Amino acid sequence: MFKRKETFYYPGQEIEQTAMDKYRCLDGATMVALKKARARISFILYALTIGFGVIIGKLFYLTVMNYEPRQFVPSVLKTDFELGRKNIIDRHGHILATSLPTVDLSVNPAMVKGDKEEVAANIVKALPDLKYDEVLHRLNSGGTFRYIKRNLTPAERNAVNWLGYYFLSETPGEKRAYPQRNLFSHLVGSVDIDGQGVAGLERAYNTQLAERDIELSVDLSIQEAARSALDKGIAKYEAVGGAAIVMDVNTAEVLAMVSLPDYTPNLSLKLTPEQQFNKASLGIYEFGSVFKLFNTAMALEYKDITPWDVFDASEPIKIGRKRIEDYRGQERPLMVPEILMHSSNIGTVQIAQKSGYKKQQEFLKRFGFYNALPIELPERGGVLVPADKKWADITSANVAFGYGISVSPLHLISGVSALVNGGYYRVPTFLKGGNDGKPEVQVISQKTSEQMRPMMWAVVNWDLKKNHPVAKYAVGGKTGSANLIENGKYVKGKLRTTFVGVFPMNAPKYAVLVVLEDPKGIKETWNFNTAGWNAKPIALEIIASIAPHFGIQPIETYKLPAYVQKAIDITNEAKKKKKR
Repeated sequence: MFKRKETFYYPGQEIEQTAMDKYRCLDGATMVALKKARARISFILYALTIGFGVIIGKLFYLTVMNYEPRQFVPSVLKTDFELGRKNIIDRHGHILATSLPTVDLSVNPAMVKGDKEEVAANIVKALPDLKYDEVLHRLNSGGTFRYIKRNLTPAERNAVNWLGYYFLSETPGEKRAYPQRNLFSHLVGSVDIDGQGVAGLERAYNTQLAERDIELSVDLSIQEAARSALDKGIAKYEAVGGAAIVMDVNTAEVLAMVSLPDYTPNLSLKLTPEQQFNKASLGIYEFGSVFKLFNTAMALEYKDITPWDVFDASEPIKIGRKRIEDYRGQERPLMVPEILMHSSNIGTVQIAQKSGYKKQQEFLKRFGFYNALPIELPERGGVLVPADKKWADITSANVAFGYGISVSPLHLISGVSALVNGGYYRVPTFLKGGNDGKPEVQVISQKTSEQMRPMMWAVVNWDLKKNHPVAKYAVGGKTGSANLIENGKYVKGKLRTTFVGVFPMNAPKYAVLVVLEDPKGIKETWNFNTAGWNAKPIALEIIASIAPHFGIQPIETYKLPAYVQKAIDITNEAKKKKKR
């Protein structure tokens, strides 16, 4: 027992009890328990203080020192989310069109209570691209479901979630994306807001894309090279537009197709008619002197001429009231190869007269120039050909050098491919292996094809500098310049220029076509605006760029037949005489 301590009080003075005095009446066990309880309480208080300190410090760091807007990851971004539309890929597996999971924002108008004007204003503040009147109209429209916006971005979803409106909801959706942007716009096409194809191959394969990927014949690298060269050329020669195509001459697979101006499918909401129009497959044009290739092949095929034949191009030809003359003519007799080398209208018309217009009609039908091409693209042009019964002598003369008949660039390059590949015509295709198993039609003999190749080589190479980048690839081809029509009349000085080239001519594999709309003469071209000054250099630039990609080896020597070598010698001699 504790001995109780007594406390005394003196007047004016207070003596305090010690802390132990109040416990001295307790036994030892009770005092030990109290001490332990006091220690535990102290420990808990210290722990809570430290814990709250850590939490407050973390909150301070997150909200003040390291503040970032909240980002909500859409709940539909899961590996098991099934997209409804498959990919479009190029021949090497590069993605040209794909679908991405996203969310759509909708509202239940029946649940919107209170100040709808304020709600509409807040929604527009979160989604600034929306119009206030349209949002308010949807809030007032009644019913239980109205779309507010489709395909929200994560940032937009974040902004909407901050509003906290219970009557707004999200539903899984998907958005079409085009990783290559405008590179394949006219070929791949686009979809509408519901993901349904409305143009290009997106439209053509709308049903199939719900089940499988579509593998195209095009090559991303070739497309880039073709578009880059065409784009630079249009700017350089101040043209209003143009087209370029690269084709495998043996399979008719399209490896590149460009039409400028173009657009970016997933960004372009308002397109000009010029951007939407596919010049390469939908446009139909008069191509001018490129058609001289078919005129020459026709007469050779029917054995109406031989490559050794000579035609007098000294004077213009008159057919009825029309006078046909040469542009910068040679004013002398020309061998058949020279007629192509110098693009003589006079010589070409005389060749056409040897065969006659009935053979001409039949020959052009072989190459598909009388019908629209049965290609996969919905944007395919028809043809404009004079009716058979109206095919008079002057019609035949005009068609011989590329006037009076209009076809698409795709028609033209397909026909030229048949001229050089041994004579076999195949319908162009945009699918990898798209012509496998399909019939091919022999439109000219192997002999005629072999006769045409060296003459086409001479057209490009007889005056080509030996150090030119394409000189080593045995390129052959032909230019064409045709006057544009405005208000039903040909306009002098305004041209559509074309060059089609094939390489290598010893074993043809690829064709390249370039078309320019209304190029201008510039200082570098001495103010000339014909095809040899603009379309041809663009096409040769494309060839120089893509030949190594295809693994084409330099051709050391290209053996010419005697008739072509003779024609080149005559031309060079005539050129020397003019300089004297």
